[in-house]
Amino acid sequence: MRVATKWVCGLLIAVTALTGPLMSRAAMVQAAELSSGAAPVDADVSDGDRVGAAFLNVAYVPGKAIVCGLGTVASAVVMVITLGSGYRAAVATFKEGCTGDWILTPEHVAGQVPPKDDVE
Repeated sequence: MRVATKWVCGLLIAVTALTGPLMSRAAMVQAAELSSGAAPVDADVSDGDRVGAAFLNVAYVPGKAIVCGLGTVASAVVMVITLGSGYRAAVATFKEGCTGDWILTPEHVAGQVPPKDDVE
């Protein structure tokens, strides 16, 4: 294996290890929303939308986890380099990757609900 491939594999393992708790938190929040008994936004989604959401989540969720993990590392680096004075920049970098929807739903795929972006 080439050296670059080893570094990429190591980076992916580190990001996965760092974002594992975030992924389980996102899954718990999503499950709580689904089990709360609230009616879905719109029950007019097709089976194609459901299948499309499942296929899109295969790439979207790990991509979101990688972006969140890298944003977390970048935020920590900003805080260390600036000795804490770059707090606002670090928080903005963290929020950019880690807030919003972590899972695409069939309603997102059908275009009935836009994905949330909670960055302020």
